[in-house]
Amino acid sequence: MTTLISNIRETYLCLRALLRDATEDSAELNALHARINASPGIPVSNPTTSFWLQNPPFPDLVDKQSKTIPRTADIVIIGSGITGASIARTILSECAAMGIQRRVVMLEARQACSGATGRNGGHIKCTPFESYHESKKRFGAERAKFLTKFQMSHLPILVDLARQERWDLAEAREVETLDVFYDEEAWVEWKSMVEEFRQEMPDEAKGIFVWEKDIAHEKYKLSEHACGAITYQAGAIWPYRLVTCVLDSLLRTYPSDFSLETHTPVENISTTKSASQPVIVHTSRGDILTSHVIHATNSHTANLLPGLRGKIFPVRGTMSTQRPGKDFPKLNGSRSWCLINKRGYEYITQRPGNIDSIDGVGGEIMIGGGMVQSGRKGFGEFGIASDAETNYLSGCHLGGVLPMAFGFENWGEDSPGGRVKNIWSGSLGLTADMMPFVGKLDPSLTGRTPVKATLSKDTIKSITDPGEWISAGYNGEGMVNAWLCGVALALMVLGRTDNVASKISRRLDGKLDDWFPKEYVCTQERVANASVYELLETR
Repeated sequence: MTTLISNIRETYLCLRALLRDATEDSAELNALHARINASPGIPVSNPTTSFWLQNPPFPDLVDKQSKTIPRTADIVIIGSGITGASIARTILSECAAMGIQRRVVMLEARQACSGATGRNGGHIKCTPFESYHESKKRFGAERAKFLTKFQMSHLPILVDLARQERWDLAEAREVETLDVFYDEEAWVEWKSMVEEFRQEMPDEAKGIFVWEKDIAHEKYKLSEHACGAITYQAGAIWPYRLVTCVLDSLLRTYPSDFSLETHTPVENISTTKSASQPVIVHTSRGDILTSHVIHATNSHTANLLPGLRGKIFPVRGTMSTQRPGKDFPKLNGSRSWCLINKRGYEYITQRPGNIDSIDGVGGEIMIGGGMVQSGRKGFGEFGIASDAETNYLSGCHLGGVLPMAFGFENWGEDSPGGRVKNIWSGSLGLTADMMPFVGKLDPSLTGRTPVKATLSKDTIKSITDPGEWISAGYNGEGMVNAWLCGVALALMVLGRTDNVASKISRRLDGKLDDWFPKEYVCTQERVANASVYELLETR
């Protein structure tokens, strides 16, 4: 779930706390270590019910599959979330622009887009001053600017995509976002980050405003417990609907080149001596011979990639849908929030419309978080990929936090029908160095070495050598990383990293190196050196 842990600061603080208490709770540390290094398995067959997946706009897409699974493909994508959709769209549109055809098969273990993308908080939110501050400490000012701009670019790209394609049902929109602080120390720290950002990235900082306590209370209807607020531009979206719009479009535009195979979990991957299709993807419905396998399964990545166990692992989070109180401001989906405490936070969007106005939906507050309140300092949820259960303590916290955060006088009585409409869980993927893994996988990480393929004449200089690829591990920031990471990976697979953007590609201008962070590239050396504990020692 892309916003269940919406910034790396929380993860660092939690891990520090665990390490600090390790001498008192070595059993918990050992259990955490075992979970992080275990296989996450495939997605469970009985997940909790996400609000986002209800009333799907494309019912035929939900359980889409061919009568018989394709036996061959040029490229197999494992995963049907936002990463997989971006990869498939880029590959197919680029191939069309080149005048060549490539067979792309997308595999999904459950229903379409039923993993993290269908379970997150609905944010398109980069906290630029915090991202810059943290990246600067690790990589220096210039690289921090590059990384921050990359994340910030996702908002206009995703909103423009939905507008240009007329996918209004995805509810992609710009919003005013509030980071509200309920701890004085955190408030002072984050104000200093804003000042640093204003000094060093002044153009990007123009829309950021700091509101002290009294003004924030009055202007934004906050409780007396709020120390202040920082506002800036962000976005909100119905992620599942955006992705299913993409998938529906691809199936209609490329009926002979693209297929979606739901309820088709991948059980294993092996290699053959075939020069044309050296990789075999073994699924529950049969085998597929292919040249390229792309892993876009985020928290489940290490199931098929044993070399990444302990380097990318799941964290389960909790999300809910709630009705606003009768006196809550009517904002029609124009605002989002993050409620930041000394340790822990909640992230909130609100859908457009009036409460339950259309077919029982409308105006819902989408709130997730409560990780610290889940028990064991939140670490009981680390290493958990199953979304079949919700955390009792997190659910209790989320069910009661809203009136307290906004003030009972601003909340009013609960709406008819009650406050909480739905609660569910989802797992996101964390990497050991808190940066996404994107690129070609070294055989040492897969345990498999494919034979170099000999493809047809029109693929010369267009398709790279066969192998396995990855785009995963967004550390709770999927909606400001996944789309362009998917585009970048597709260009890598096609060998088109030196090609400039086309009008339909929905990516940034220039060659890949001009806009894609080199820090994200998944190299053998980077994976080997990635260690959460070593990283903490430098912070």
